[in-house]
Amino acid sequence: MTNIDEYIQREHDVLKRFSDSKLAEIFEIHSNVRWRSSHKYVEFDIALFKKDIIYAVIEIKHKLSNQAMENAKRQIENALHLANCRFGIITDNKDFYLIDSAHLDRQYIKMDFVQIVDSLIKPNVISQNRDGKERIKTALELFFKQQDIILSICDNLNFDESQGFFSFSTIENEKSFFLLLMGELEMDKAVYRYTSLDTLFVMLNKGTYRLNGIVGMNDKSEIDYFDKECPIDNSGSSVRQLNETYLSSCSSLKDDLTMWRLYGDDAKGVCLEFEMTPQEKRYNNFILAPVNYAKRRGEHTALKMIKALSEANVRFAELSKWKHFFKPYDYSVEKEIRLMFLDNGRYDNGVTNRDWVKTWSHSIINPIVDFKLNASGFPLQLRKVIIGPKMPELDINKSQLEDLISAKGYYIKVENSEIDNYR
Repeated sequence: MTNIDEYIQREHDVLKRFSDSKLAEIFEIHSNVRWRSSHKYVEFDIALFKKDIIYAVIEIKHKLSNQAMENAKRQIENALHLANCRFGIITDNKDFYLIDSAHLDRQYIKMDFVQIVDSLIKPNVISQNRDGKERIKTALELFFKQQDIILSICDNLNFDESQGFFSFSTIENEKSFFLLLMGELEMDKAVYRYTSLDTLFVMLNKGTYRLNGIVGMNDKSEIDYFDKECPIDNSGSSVRQLNETYLSSCSSLKDDLTMWRLYGDDAKGVCLEFEMTPQEKRYNNFILAPVNYAKRRGEHTALKMIKALSEANVRFAELSKWKHFFKPYDYSVEKEIRLMFLDNGRYDNGVTNRDWVKTWSHSIINPIVDFKLNASGFPLQLRKVIIGPKMPELDINKSQLEDLISAKGYYIKVENSEIDNYR
């Protein structure tokens, strides 16, 4: 057996050992986890997850020589920083070394496997700092001005003595916090998506609405904006999470000259008008919210607040999702409303197709998912098509679109743009 074969077997044995232990009742245990944060991809041999947050990382070595141990320590230190988790473990499946990042001395302690399991299940208690909530209130005041909102947010935060940080008591409370940042959607207002005639034709002809994986977005720098502007430790995403995140961009701007130029095929395309499905009638796994923009270049108040909350030991369970709702000031003219779909591979309400494509703009291999157009429960319902002021054969295409829509059994109006001075 080669060294590589022996290592693979050892990794398999360690994974089985952890998976067969009491830890599997508390944590999700995954091997070969790729974690992305601030332009870096790091791979962990094994990671223990709790509520989508990494709790511990495990580095496996074929043999724990002095050099191998030093290399493993560097890898663990890097992993603890990037994933912002409490525990790191180094092992060759015979000896185990545990580091607890909550302790100031940060020493590696040799343990047997039973001690490792006990330490992870019943970690030493960390006392809450007396000024913890005051630091959180000060951070919240960077963005929120109403004391009742600040106090309500503080009331929804609990201190985890096993981890040494604050977190929201429920995922719904955390979601409410982020929706406050984004601003409330006016449900009686429509949202708009500017696109090409080709895209609309495929949408109507196939009866589908397509969402694209986040990695292949038009402006691929968007995926890193949050990490650049707000470099906090618990904002990373695994590659698996990224490829289960799909986006579609809309706007609150109707028949808008700038949007026609940017996204409406230079006004030769269409502006699609959507009605928003009420929250209580939507499928799960969707987020529909306005984008939060910086006030001016280099000044993003919401991100400044999130960074201050992180420094006050607040950890977010779903920051890896919400961070995609923040954009720079330069894009604020678009007034974007973003639809996010969080897939798990098993979700099928309205899904007609899952596939992969190569993006034409950046040549990135990217996942896509198609939903039945106007499916009951889908967050956006197409109600009107506005034809661009420069569309070729405008009158003929308007008539043909109306006939196509009727043939497909949809009730969708078709109108011409009111802009008559486009050049």
